Amino acid sequence: MKNKAGLIAVLVALLSIGFYITINHAKRIDQKNDTRYVRYEAHSKEAKKHLEAMERAMRIMKSMSCDNPLSWYYQSAIHWIPDTINNNKFCGSYNNVSQIKDGWDNCTHSPSGKEKLHFLIWHRLYIWHFEKIVRKLSGYNEFALPYWGYTNQSAMYKTLPEIFRDEKSSLYEPCRFDSLNYGYPISGEINRSLDLNKLFSYTDYHLFSNNINAAPHGAMHDYIGAGNDVTGNLRFENEVTGTITSTGLMGWVPTAAFDPIFWLHHSNIDRLWQQWTNSPNGKAAMLAELKDSPWPYVFFDENGKRVEYTIEEALDIAYGEMDYDFDDTKLIPKELNTLVKIDNKLVIAKRATPITINSQITDAVTQVIRKPNPNKKLVVEVTISYDKKPKGVYELYMNKSDRGRFENTNGSFVGFMNFFGSDHKMQGDLCNKGCCQETINKRPVTKFIFEIPYAESFNFTVYKHNGKHSANIKLEKIIVKQ
Repeated sequence: MKNKAGLIAVLVALLSIGFYITINHAKRIDQKNDTRYVRYEAHSKEAKKHLEAMERAMRIMKSMSCDNPLSWYYQSAIHWIPDTINNNKFCGSYNNVSQIKDGWDNCTHSPSGKEKLHFLIWHRLYIWHFEKIVRKLSGYNEFALPYWGYTNQSAMYKTLPEIFRDEKSSLYEPCRFDSLNYGYPISGEINRSLDLNKLFSYTDYHLFSNNINAAPHGAMHDYIGAGNDVTGNLRFENEVTGTITSTGLMGWVPTAAFDPIFWLHHSNIDRLWQQWTNSPNGKAAMLAELKDSPWPYVFFDENGKRVEYTIEEALDIAYGEMDYDFDDTKLIPKELNTLVKIDNKLVIAKRATPITINSQITDAVTQVIRKPNPNKKLVVEVTISYDKKPKGVYELYMNKSDRGRFENTNGSFVGFMNFFGSDHKMQGDLCNKGCCQETINKRPVTKFIFEIPYAESFNFTVYKHNGKHSANIKLEKIIVKQ
């Protein structure tokens, strides 16, 4: 009887512990902050005190040990970290991937994997936790992460915010395009990819996520990292890796978050996503699609405590429990939407013969397999291989009649192709969480997906605005689906 009574007591205790964990877990998810914070454009007068608070916090974060989850190094490495850093000057406890710390290496920039569906949601939660850390360390209780509104056509918004250009500021980074650090506005072909008309026309979360990932997101990463240089002639001293490189911190996924401007860039991407979500075209992600390609959501709160969310919890927070708004955009809760699985669509036309992209204009005529239904949307999937990461922004057009002027606002324009993240995880390197890059004939590839208007024939044109190519690029295949 004593043994039986003891067993019952143990079971009751275990059940109590389970109940306690369940209740506290629910509290973590359901507890809402009644305070609403406002994220201001970085050039506005309202943003000044927020940027000053961020500068104070970053100075503290840079003084912390890299083993501290609140430190600049630890928070940056959550996004990604180089596989190997010899004689690491900032973090002696990390030299290679065998020493990865909890929560590191988690961004969703695989060039062809389905995990890209987590791109917007994961980054929203990432910068949100960073925002809370800055609020605590700076002592400014009203802090909200400003955004860099570079898509605004006014010249003022095209310049890097002043505090990031001050060499005495903790937000300054020398390993970035020097023109921006000198106070010059964004220039060249990058401005074409900051046009939002095509992006905001999408009515599918999958397509919107893929295309904002390319531009303006990836395009701005590359520009901040190397400007208009697409040949790799620039040279930067990368302090994070202790190497000389042709791209700044922001231009390479493993070091992107080590540049403090990363946070304002992604605050703006978050803002653009919310603007689209609030629009008549905006759709929410579908839980089933995200769970089909699971991804970890591991972050740290303002006290350095580890926080892990299930995909369901991450979605609940991203679409309904955020505690901030932007100065021009409110976060309106959105019900999860049914997401069409593009992979299951019927093939209408295709081209499987590779074409080398070695000129400013490259044409690819597809073979029509069946006549499309004029009442249903069409999507095109483009697969491009290369021997090294292509630089700059490429544009895709369909059935263009005028061979002269190429405009990304005309009816033949399909979308932008940018290759930020294409060197994320190459085949043969350590493939963390199964995030390995797909290859064709041992060449890494990146896939792009666009929505296109109805047509009975399909002639696609790849256009490079400045006509220069930094890599051996091939258009491997084009598939039109309905």
